[in-house]
Amino acid sequence: RKVEVSVQEVHAIIDSAPFPIGVYTGKEMRIRFANQSIIDVWGKGPEVIGKTYAEVLPELEGSGIYEQLNAVYTTGVPYHARNQQVNLVVDGVLQPFFFNYSFTPLYDIGGKTYGVMNTAAEITDLHLAKLQVEQSERNFRSMIVQAPVAMCILLGPEHVVDVANEAMFALWGKPVEQVMNKPIFEALPDARNQGLEKVMNAVYETGIPFYANERPVNLLRNGRMETVYQNFVYQPYNDADGKILGVIAISVDVTNQVMARQKIEQIVTQRTGELAEANAALVKGNLELMRLNANLEEFAYAASHDLKEPIRKIHFFSDRLKSELEATLSTEQKLLFDRLENASRRMGSLIDDLLAYSQAGRGLGEEEEVDLAKKVQLVLGDLELEVQQKGARVIVESLPTLRGSKRQIQQLLHNLLSNALKYSKAGTTPEIRISSALVMGGSVKPDLPKELAENTFHLVEVKDNGIGFSQEDAGRIFNVFTRLHGNAEYRGTGVGLSIAQKVVQNHGGFIWAESSEGEGATFRILLPAE
Repeated sequence: RKVEVSVQEVHAIIDSAPFPIGVYTGKEMRIRFANQSIIDVWGKGPEVIGKTYAEVLPELEGSGIYEQLNAVYTTGVPYHARNQQVNLVVDGVLQPFFFNYSFTPLYDIGGKTYGVMNTAAEITDLHLAKLQVEQSERNFRSMIVQAPVAMCILLGPEHVVDVANEAMFALWGKPVEQVMNKPIFEALPDARNQGLEKVMNAVYETGIPFYANERPVNLLRNGRMETVYQNFVYQPYNDADGKILGVIAISVDVTNQVMARQKIEQIVTQRTGELAEANAALVKGNLELMRLNANLEEFAYAASHDLKEPIRKIHFFSDRLKSELEATLSTEQKLLFDRLENASRRMGSLIDDLLAYSQAGRGLGEEEEVDLAKKVQLVLGDLELEVQQKGARVIVESLPTLRGSKRQIQQLLHNLLSNALKYSKAGTTPEIRISSALVMGGSVKPDLPKELAENTFHLVEVKDNGIGFSQEDAGRIFNVFTRLHGNAEYRGTGVGLSIAQKVVQNHGGFIWAESSEGEGATFRILLPAE
């Protein structure tokens, strides 16, 4: 009697298990037991008990699964499969599914095999999410290969060339086979002892990007030494967990522009009479630089827009899969899901910021009356959770109405206020004050162009009592991707203040910052009042 009760309890537990379990007996593999989970997977209804496996699942003919069952039954050796595609007819339609499954022999008291137990875990959504991640990686690499500027990825402490586009090979002046899958300074020994190793090592070790403009580099190109001037950035290349895998290098060859400018300077010095011709060459060089910048912005816009949908799908499928498998996930698997979600959110934030930066670079658009006070309230509504979590005190004084882009002005205020909240000082109640005044431009910014110094401006100030920064960094914080702190301390993409500067410039204004370390920061904005 107790044995019967125990058997019934075991059956009840197995039947309610969240993963598929089935028991098949005899050489014909007759279904003796199937829990609700495996019945749902098969999609054949509950009337499967007593039928043979082949009768219930005839669509598996030719898949090798019948043979796997027979081998386990006859040899007694278990069979395990991972990431296996199985095509099942569900609701009358043959559909692909993916499983991890096992066939385990069952023995009677005499040690003879009498059947096979089938356990499985459906991983279709996980498999598709993995394919999405792999596709995103391929898209990223394809983006590098098709980029209009020189780009490459260098892996590990030796900076091994993992991927590079044609523009980069042209810049190096080396064939593909001489460079690919080799340490960069082994493939380009002529680039050594010019300070590049030190810079690249620092980016790899610290995760802090490095920017250079018109940096001269001596390279052996096409059989002869040449001095190449480059605008370049070395950016850390991270995995989904934030671990630095290598360095992304982006470079623009500005040798022609630099040489043109140097020639112009020589001509101006030596031949004052040819000044007009020299100025024309300088304008041409500047227009070329503007064209390159416009191409970069267009590329960033297109790349950001195309990558948004895959990232959204990754986040959606991983969240859905985590919810469906919550009861069966191990601690390590839950941690992997959390890392996947965090990585997709970080990449989504970077793409959104790049998209906003590119859109800001496209100009002002339609001008309207913009009430700054109303825009501040809208932004504070968006940031309500952050304000409450930090217990911040936000003081909004009288603010003007001016003409401009409502969307861009709101973006400007959002970036400045979220920046003030992010860099608040630990142990101190954050206080942010937003104020304005009507001023003559030259009275608050002496370095204004003479033609603007006596114009009337709205001076808008956003002041906080946060951690501040050195005044020496006040200029470069507006450069795209520039961050004064590592991602472990303060999360961000380094694009927010660059967008703010773009918006202010679109409105014919000026923005600058005043601060000292530990004493908070004040961002001052001049916007035309006329």
